[in-house]
Amino acid sequence: MSNRITKAMLESALAGDYSSLKAIPKGDRHAHMVLSAPFETFRRLSHGKAKPPPARFASLKDFLSYLETELLPLLSSAEAVRTILADTLDHMIADGVTYTEMSFDFRLALGTKTSWKELVSGWREEIALRSEKIKVSSEFGLSRETDLSVWKSEFPAAVATGFFDGIDLYGDELARPIEAFNDFLNEARKAKLRIKIHSGEIGNAARVFHELNYANPEGIQHGVLAAQDPKVLAELTRRGIPVNVCPWSNVYLSVAESYETHPIRKMAEAGVRVTIGTDDLTVFGRSLSEEYVMLYKHGVLTPDQLEHLRQNSLYPGHPKT
Repeated sequence: MSNRITKAMLESALAGDYSSLKAIPKGDRHAHMVLSAPFETFRRLSHGKAKPPPARFASLKDFLSYLETELLPLLSSAEAVRTILADTLDHMIADGVTYTEMSFDFRLALGTKTSWKELVSGWREEIALRSEKIKVSSEFGLSRETDLSVWKSEFPAAVATGFFDGIDLYGDELARPIEAFNDFLNEARKAKLRIKIHSGEIGNAARVFHELNYANPEGIQHGVLAAQDPKVLAELTRRGIPVNVCPWSNVYLSVAESYETHPIRKMAEAGVRVTIGTDDLTVFGRSLSEEYVMLYKHGVLTPDQLEHLRQNSLYPGHPKT
């Protein structure tokens, strides 16, 4: 069996045999924990009442509205959230994901009426059960469009657990300017947490450039609209920070029209340190292995390019295979 992605491996997957591709170690650096389990998990938690997502959303706002009405209300207990984490990890392991950077939403303690200490205790147990198969780097996730006062009451207790390695600033990036999160970014730096921001999903290249310089993050989530400006791509390349792109998410949310028109190839060929992620498997329904195959099927990236992106995704210290 090959220890790298090959054309034969991708062709086999296209024919329905994913076994070789799933056996190759992969990293998913763009995953939101509460939305990374199969949709079936939410169906079980809702006793069959969860409404499936549409075939495609017209915008990010429509997607966020669906989450608020259909899925997030099911996150009402610590047990439900733990079930989602367990199913997420099991799905990733079955797909060959050996490393993930995963965000845990800042509202989880409030929504479940459970302390961060108790929540984290359960999460640690689930991760420990699978530690020989997957390495999890956890992030405290904050949505840009929510009440800014809330994170200040949640962040200290969450960080005190020692569970989090980083922060992830996500949601509607046009809701507030990056400057509104100055205190949040500073607190993360004081706690020596990795800083990641969603930027360039719906914000233009100039906004990506500004947020890159203001926040000085260790990672960019999405970043696809940076491709509007070669100078911004050049700056991302110069910095060498991971830009964790989720192509099917971008198509599903109408950020990109199709795989064929998606800018990931332009970004990779410009030298940007691109990785491939799943974003929200619950809604988008496409595994990481399937993302690799679809990028090959639609002629976006060659097997060698996909292998390079896979290498980008592995955790620091992982042996290059």
